[in-house]
Amino acid sequence: MSTTPEPRRAIAQRAIDRATTRGVPIDTDLAFLTLLEEWIGGEIDMRTMRERYLAIIALRSAERRDPRNSLSGISPSESSYEANDE
Repeated sequence: MSTTPEPRRAIAQRAIDRATTRGVPIDTDLAFLTLLEEWIGGEIDMRTMRERYLAIIALRSAERRDPRNSLSGISPSESSYEANDE
């Protein structure tokens, strides 16, 4: 596994290019790109990147199903109790 940013960036670019060629661009999702930059920089491993992105997708899906219970406006530092008091 590559441990420096240059090879990781090249790997990421090849994956982005393949996805775009297949008609599924992945470089339009800011959350994905943020995680990708963390992986490129060696801050997280691929497993962590995958787990975090799957959690983001699950949250987005839940928000689409029931937008009244959206958590996107809540700061991570706020508790659910505090957020419900407002």
